Amino acid sequence: MKFKEAKKQFQHALDHQQTISINKLKKLMESMNMSLEPSRDREVEYLKREIKNLHRHIKKIKKDKENKQ
Repeated sequence: MKFKEAKKQFQHALDHQQTISINKLKKLMESMNMSLEPSRDREVEYLKREIKNLHRHIKKIKKDKENKQ
């Protein structure tokens, strides 16, 4: 689940005061990179994955740009 989708679902539950299962809440929190326990290692791993994804995206854009020329 993407961050924006998780945030939207979580906000919907809060706005409408709906109950939410613990499993779904855990899944939403993981998708939004939220934790009740501070863990520097998890944050570092998350940021490394995000950087890796950005590098892939940049390579794809460069490749598409080269193919157009």
